[in-house]
Amino acid sequence: MLFYLLSAFSFGGGLKLRSMGRNRQFQSYLLVAALLFLFVGMLQGNDSPQVAWIRYAVMLFRVLFGLISPFAFLFFGLALVFNGVLLLKKEGWAKRFGLLVAVGAFILLMDLLFLLNYFVFHHYLIWRFMRLMGYFIIYFGVVLILFFIAIAFYGLIPVALDKDFVIVLGAGLLPGGGISPLLQRRLDRAIRFFRHQTDRTQKRPCRLIVSGGQGIDEPFSEAYAMKRYLIEKGIPEELILEEDKSVNTYQNFLYSKSIMDAYKESYKCLFITNNFHAVRSSLYAHRVGLETDGLGAWTPLYFLPYAFLREFIALIFLQIKGHTLLLAGVLVFGLWRIYF
Repeated sequence: MLFYLLSAFSFGGGLKLRSMGRNRQFQSYLLVAALLFLFVGMLQGNDSPQVAWIRYAVMLFRVLFGLISPFAFLFFGLALVFNGVLLLKKEGWAKRFGLLVAVGAFILLMDLLFLLNYFVFHHYLIWRFMRLMGYFIIYFGVVLILFFIAIAFYGLIPVALDKDFVIVLGAGLLPGGGISPLLQRRLDRAIRFFRHQTDRTQKRPCRLIVSGGQGIDEPFSEAYAMKRYLIEKGIPEELILEEDKSVNTYQNFLYSKSIMDAYKESYKCLFITNNFHAVRSSLYAHRVGLETDGLGAWTPLYFLPYAFLREFIALIFLQIKGHTLLLAGVLVFGLWRIYF
């Protein structure tokens, strides 16, 4: 009963935030929590035949996971290596793409160790090590699934057409100062929202804040390149504000907030980035005290595996204290199960 009450409370909280038009990030978190509490409640303390199929499904999942997980991780490792090599060819050399290849190679090595021990070595220490690693894999797997669900919910929750400002988060420029495909999709998404709100509400158009400083390998600021692109697409120059000092997402919001505060005492704003980046961006916005919604632009499929993995790792480090405590608990639990 407790889990059903927690599920109802979480779902009700999400609906309340939705009715208030507030904080899409926490709306998505509450909806994810409602589903989890509902699922756990159906598994706990209920022997009725209506939910027996769920118990059997969980048992079947555990068996199948044990049988196919080595091959699933083999496929996952190969996919990461392949995607990293593809990105290196399409986007050029970068440490972050090399890291993707390295993570994939590590997974392949772990999978190889498991298979060799299963068919050749049969060493009990390797089994214990692999079993301990399994607990960490389960932990990160659950967190990754929750991350995907949160992103999906975040993208499905609609945005009200009542914004005074729209912040477009910058991304790297091409050599020579051209707009990269990733950044172009953000700008095009901002243009569509700008025109949609203006046409549907017949109100004074919102202002677009282009946010991004100048990198060491860029001839000018990202904000300048973004503003130039928007003007070429027909956005009035007087409605475009430049924020050209920021070097990361946190500063994007911090400096953009200063610009908006200088224009209006009370306002409603929206930020636009790529879909994989929306959840983490909303956390940074909350940290600077900015009450805002986010919209995610479409991302090419070949870029998504790297992008989601990078965001997942960044989100872990953004909440490192909580994850460290939980991982310590996983370690203690794993050692207790293995040795006692």
